[in-house]
Amino acid sequence: TSGAMPESFEMFRYLDYLRRRWMVIAGAVGVAVALALVAGLLTPAQYTATARILIESPAAGDLRASMAVSPVYLESLKSYAILASGNRLFADAVEHFHIRRSRSIEQLKKSVLKVTIPRNTKVLEVATTLPDPRQAWELAHYIAVHTVALARDLALEADRDALADAQKQREEARAQLEQPETALANTAASSANAAHSTKNESLQLAIEAAQMHLQEVRSTAGYRAERLKIFDPGVVPERPSWPNIPLILIAAVLVALAASLLYVTFEFNYRLEKSAAPRAVAPLARVKNLND
Repeated sequence: TSGAMPESFEMFRYLDYLRRRWMVIAGAVGVAVALALVAGLLTPAQYTATARILIESPAAGDLRASMAVSPVYLESLKSYAILASGNRLFADAVEHFHIRRSRSIEQLKKSVLKVTIPRNTKVLEVATTLPDPRQAWELAHYIAVHTVALARDLALEADRDALADAQKQREEARAQLEQPETALANTAASSANAAHSTKNESLQLAIEAAQMHLQEVRSTAGYRAERLKIFDPGVVPERPSWPNIPLILIAAVLVALAASLLYVTFEFNYRLEKSAAPRAVAPLARVKNLND
């Protein structure tokens, strides 16, 4: 109990010291708030506009349709975020809207464009930040529209490649079927006829399989890849996203309060140690008194 009494006494002394030094704390907070307010008012306003794209799953006939909600499938959708944030598309947008640039495209893109896919969703968010709210919205909408167009073009190109491969497989199977018939005209052996008949059947099956694959590719063309659709074109922002003056003021108050309390605490400990230290008598003063 005797050990707790001094601690309680020191705490009361500390609180009393804080009460007597309240002007220091209040002054620090006031200065910090004033500086933060001036800085916030002088900082150029930045506006953020957001357009949202829905990534629709492939058709039910596609194997990936069953993976529509799996973590692996959702992770694969990040490729569309890479497509939307490409340097070529952003450079075209900057040139289209005549956006002033004093930095490289990569540096400008980091401060202007942000493309994200919220966790466990199939929504692609395209956010752009510029001093002009109207231009910010137009830029976000431009990138969203061209992202949808690029994804559609890539899907069509993939369908064309798949169709060309299927047609090539069918033609190769037909060519292999015609080769033995040509060779058979120069061969009269009965064993050759039997071998040809067996190979002919296998090649015929290969042609039928290639034909079925070709029909499947044709029927699923346009439905094998995800389809992107803008479901929220966004609006022209009315309030700036930066500077957030209320947030800046709150941060200034917290920082000033912590700094002033730390200063007053060090000051209190210093005075406490100084008052507890024994006062030494100067030796020269004693000698002087004896001589007198």
